Order: sequence, then C-alpha cells, then structure tokens
Amino acid sequence: MHKTNNHQRSSLFRRLSLAACLAGVACLGGCGDGGPERVAVTGKVSLDGKPLPKGKVTFVPLDGPTAAVAEVRDGVFRAEGSDGPAAGRYQVEIVAIEATGKQIPNPDAPGTTIEEERDLVPERYNVRTELVAEVRPGADNAFEFALSSEPQRVKKSRRR
Repeated sequence: MHKTNNHQRSSLFRRLSLAACLAGVACLGGCGDGGPERVAVTGKVSLDGKPLPKGKVTFVPLDGPTAAVAEVRDGVFRAEGSDGPAAGRYQVEIVAIEATGKQIPNPDAPGTTIEEERDLVPERYNVRTELVAEVRPGADNAFEFALSSEPQRVKKSRRR
C-alpha cells in the first residue's frame, strides 16, 4: 500500500488531467472525417494475483496520436472504439485511489482537514510507469497487466 503525498497526488492529478485533455483534444480534431481511427482495447488488471477492484488505465501516446482512459471494474477494463486509442505505442498508467479513513491537514485550506488517500498501485505502474502497450489496427488489442506491490529487486552485478 502506498501513501500518496501532496506532491505525488498533484503530479498524478496533473498527468490524469493531461491525458483527459489530450483525449478530448484528439477527439475534437479526430471525431470526424480524416481523424485517426480509434480502436477498442480491453484487458485485465491484477494486483498481487487478485483482480484490481476499481481504478483507471490510461494509454499515454509514445508514438500514437491519441490518449485514452478506461475504467477498471473487478479487474476488467474496456474502451470502445470511439473512446479507445488509435494505433501506436503507448505508456500505460494504472491508478487505484482509495481513502485511508484518516483525516489530514488540507494543504489548500489551512485549519481544515481532508480525507487521506493512497494509491494501491506502486509508482512503477503510474507516475513512473514501466508498462508499454502497442495498439494495432484490426487486432484483438486485449492486454493483461499483472501488477505486484512487492518492491522491485535490483540486480546486483558481480565482479570477477
């Protein structure tokens, strides 16, 4: 379980907002004739072997022309063709924000509190994502993301 500090939350919010804006701008520019053809994407997301109860999967363009966001429910996500990404390579960011039940000082309104939140998904799958997917026209475009909350092991090099 990963607590989200204010800087991380702000950074994550900016990235999700950017992805939503990119998707909206791409749709404005591509929702008629001549725009990139979007395709449906589907998939599964698990964390430590269990389906992710809820969250979001964002396809951030590496060389694709459009971003896309899909809701995760009970470990499954789907973006229909009209909302999906166009063909291309994407960084994939997965978030699952939940309330901790604790109240913390509100950084935007001194003297007040807000509910603390945390992201169940480690940063290496969102803010510092290592996930990449290639969306292909006419393909199945079904992806499976098996995430682990265990810290990543660093490979040590041996000297001889």
